[in-house]
Amino acid sequence: MLEQVSLNFKIIASLLLSFGFTYFIIPSVINIATEKNLYAAQDERRSHKGEIPNLGGMAIFISFIISYCIFGDFKIASIKYLLAALSFIFMIGAKDDIIPLPAHKKFIGQFIAAGIIVILGNIRITSFYGVLGITTIPYIVSIVFTIVTIVFIINAFNLIDGINILASSIGLVVSSAFGLWFYIHGYTDYAIMNACLFGALVAFMRYNYASKIFMGDTGSLFIGLLLAIQAIAFIEESADIAFSSVKQPFHVISGPALAIAILIIPIFDTLRVFTVRILNGKSPFSPDKTHHHHILVNNLNLTHIKASLVLVSVNILFIFFTYQLQDLRSAILIPLIFLVAAILSFILYRIKPIKKENPFVQNKQSDSKKTMGIKKL
Repeated sequence: MLEQVSLNFKIIASLLLSFGFTYFIIPSVINIATEKNLYAAQDERRSHKGEIPNLGGMAIFISFIISYCIFGDFKIASIKYLLAALSFIFMIGAKDDIIPLPAHKKFIGQFIAAGIIVILGNIRITSFYGVLGITTIPYIVSIVFTIVTIVFIINAFNLIDGINILASSIGLVVSSAFGLWFYIHGYTDYAIMNACLFGALVAFMRYNYASKIFMGDTGSLFIGLLLAIQAIAFIEESADIAFSSVKQPFHVISGPALAIAILIIPIFDTLRVFTVRILNGKSPFSPDKTHHHHILVNNLNLTHIKASLVLVSVNILFIFFTYQLQDLRSAILIPLIFLVAAILSFILYRIKPIKKENPFVQNKQSDSKKTMGIKKL
């Protein structure tokens, strides 16, 4: 009983502390970025105009680390490697936001961070759990597959950071889903980590909502790595208790499928965009505005906030229905998840762009009608 009360206090306190630090640090970050002319670069992925600071990830990371160091239980055996990897990827992102790095150097840094987690921390995917008819996999295959998966998720999360509050709101959904499961099943360190991230993201959204600051690669790479670690831990730990005789709330028997459903927006959007670019003879990393959020904003004339809310709602629906259908097992659920995502994506891209009405033309037509009315009189 006392342990549960202690855990509840730590989760609430870490969330509030992380929120408070981020909320009060960001104005200072904005002032420093403005004074030093550290603004987001304009490229084909950006949907913003004007000079906007892109170092919000610094406030998120600092708040996360301070809050976790104060309230974390440090029961995870590989915690030192986990924090080392997060710190390393943070430095890569910060360097890229201040002085852009070549793509290959960013990838090398991501692989190093993933290697720290997988090889030294031994946080890895050990089985395919029946997907493709495969269960346990050899150690070397496990190492390589997990590192590639982590790097993919890092970049997938980085690529959805194209409009206001999308990356942060998707991060809230993902951290809430994983955090709830870890909390219910007694994985206190992971639960506290998610509380720290949740608080920081809520505070960040307050400023990102009004386009005062972006999280930049500093934030998106760090959050992508943290969520990738959470996903792997969720898959492995849920498998250990999947068929336990004691059924608790949020009982999971199809961990891989549910992990994909929780991360479906960044995962599927990245797979689709990469596939289309390769089929068109382009580099999968060439910037453009063909992501789902770009289509919602540019073709359907949705605001950044409305487009983000649409994608967040879709993400939540995927989580809900995957959880309800988990008796089908991952081998069936995973193809089904991607099939439904492909159908929804196809429908979105088949919708004809809505033409924006020119207010000048509207006013001119209105004035013309008024003039005609006067003449008739």
